[in-house]
This record gives sequence, C-alpha cells and structure tokens, in this order.
Amino acid sequence: MTPRDAQDPVLSTAAVMFLQDNRVDMQALSKLAGLSRATLYRRYGDRGQLLGAAFWQFAEPVITELRAGIREEGLRGAEAVAEQVGRSLHFVAEIPQVRNAMKHNAEQTLRVMTSKHGIVQRGLVAFTTEMIIEEIGDPDIPPATLAYGVVRIGESFFYRELITGEPQDIDSAILLIRKLLS
Repeated sequence: MTPRDAQDPVLSTAAVMFLQDNRVDMQALSKLAGLSRATLYRRYGDRGQLLGAAFWQFAEPVITELRAGIREEGLRGAEAVAEQVGRSLHFVAEIPQVRNAMKHNAEQTLRVMTSKHGIVQRGLVAFTTEMIIEEIGDPDIPPATLAYGVVRIGESFFYRELITGEPQDIDSAILLIRKLLS
C-alpha cells in the first residue's frame, strides 16, 4: 500500500467514520464509496491498512504544518527534530478517538500505527529522514536508520502504557531524541 492523494474521498470518509464512531465499518464505507467490498479491500487492503491510510491522510498535513511552525520559530538541528517529534506526539495524544482506540483496541492500534508494513510508520520514517537530512546534514549513521530509531523512540514512549503499563511519557522521548541527535 502506498500513500494516496491527499483528497482521496474513500480515505476521507473512513477518517470521518473513525472520528465519529471510533471504528470503520467496511460494509457502510463500501456503500458510501459506491464500491463493492471486494473492490474496497483490493484497493485499500484490510481494515487496519485502510485505517492507517486514513489516519496518515489526516495527520500528514498537520505534521507538515507543525514543521513550518518550527521553522518560523527558528529552531534548527537536533532541537528542531526533537521538537517536531514532541509536537506531533502531543497532537496525536490530544485526539480523543486515538486515546479511546488505545484503551479499547490496543493490539490493533499498535499494529496500525507502528507496524513496519503500515503506512503510518513508513510515512513518519520518511518525513523524519527528510528532516534529519535538512537539519543535521549527513550524520555518521545513515539518515533513514537514524530516523527509524527516532520514530521508534517516540513510539516507545507514546505507547508505553500499552507496552509496559507505565504512563505515556512524551517528554522523555523528546529528551532522548535530542540527546541522540546532538
């Protein structure tokens, strides 16, 4: 599955369904989209893949806007990357439907948001790779490897309650990322 046009109406409808009902009903979505369920699955994958693509369509413009704000503030280098991750995580943490999904569908939420096969993690790693290249230049570690580590640190502290039972700790993620990239 690859990123789709930012205006994909099927993904927009799926995102609205999730934001309203905290779930995506594939049968209802196929009817609204005027597609058979088989076509919906063929084009977008299973419910988890569709949900990931819908979330990414919703989140990508926001993280791009956050990036623009960080530039305007004049933050650079490791500080800019750490701040980007922190603001992005705080943004997602404020979405009630994401909190609800983490509480009631922890396994699916982790799979959709953190799987190496999912669009969300691939999108975050690609975005972070570009930012590392722009902000840090050519580090000793390949930028994509460094970005993967940065994203995983963010995920580990964001989903910490689901993984270890300890409370989410975005500030520690920011601190570690800043240290790693300095």
